[in-house]
Amino acid sequence: MSTDMNHIACPQVQENLILFIDHELASPTDYQVFEIHFQECQPCTQIMEVERAAISMMQELLRRSCIESAPEELNERIQEQIDVLSAQTQVEFFSQTTVTEITFGEGDSFQITHEVTQQYTQEFRDDT
Repeated sequence: MSTDMNHIACPQVQENLILFIDHELASPTDYQVFEIHFQECQPCTQIMEVERAAISMMQELLRRSCIESAPEELNERIQEQIDVLSAQTQVEFFSQTTVTEITFGEGDSFQITHEVTQQYTQEFRDDT
């Protein structure tokens, strides 16, 4: 999110409000800009307080409601699936990365000066 050092518009605050509440903004500067906005904008502050209260209420409701353990049969089925997957004889991972170097000339001209593609494959076998 790009913000002016000291100002952010209400729509941008409201779009990113959950990120602010969940402490997931991109940088400490973004938090400072939001805090300044909340000091200056009562409507956004009220919206933020309502959102925080709603999130807190939902979290508390989930904490109180989700105290059951999973059925033993489910735990056994999950463990069986883990055992089946871990007993497979071959697992393969593949990754490909392309790096392109572009040189810009005068006006709108450009030239690709270097292009490298890396491929990476790793295979694991269980030969027991």
